[in-house]
Amino acid sequence: MDATQAFRGNGLDLLIYAVVGLATTWLLYFGYLYIATRASEGRSSASLAAVFPPLAHQSGRALVYCFSPQCRPCRPMSREVEQLVAEGVPIFPLDIQRHPELAREFGIRATPTLIVIEDGVVSRMLLGVRTAGSMRGLIDPKTT
Repeated sequence: MDATQAFRGNGLDLLIYAVVGLATTWLLYFGYLYIATRASEGRSSASLAAVFPPLAHQSGRALVYCFSPQCRPCRPMSREVEQLVAEGVPIFPLDIQRHPELAREFGIRATPTLIVIEDGVVSRMLLGVRTAGSMRGLIDPKTT
C-alpha cells in the first residue's frame, strides 16, 4: 500500500477525529464559561453602582446587560433592552469595551451576558441572547 492509498483510507478517520475534537473543544469552552460566570455570583455590585448610580438605590432586582457593539447576537437583544429601559424596567446597559475593568472584575468573557443584581449582590449571571419576556421574568419572577 502506498502513501496515497493509506491517506484515502484514513481520510474518513481524520474527518471524524476533527469533528469530535472540535465538538469537545466547544463543550469544554462553554463549560469554562459557565463555571466562570458562577464564580461572580455572590459578589457585591458596588463597582457597577459606581457606573450606574441608580443601581445603588434599586430595591428588588435589576439587570446589567453586558454587550459589545461588535457582537452580532447583541444587536437584536439591544433593541429589546432599549424598549424595556424606555418602559422603566431596571436594566442597565454596560458596553464592556468602554468598561473593560468591570468585564475583568466580573469575569465576563462573552456577550451578551446578563447580571442579575438583587439587594446589592450579584445573584446570577446568564450567557446568551434573551427575549424581553425572559428579561422581565428575571426581574419579577411572578410575571412568568
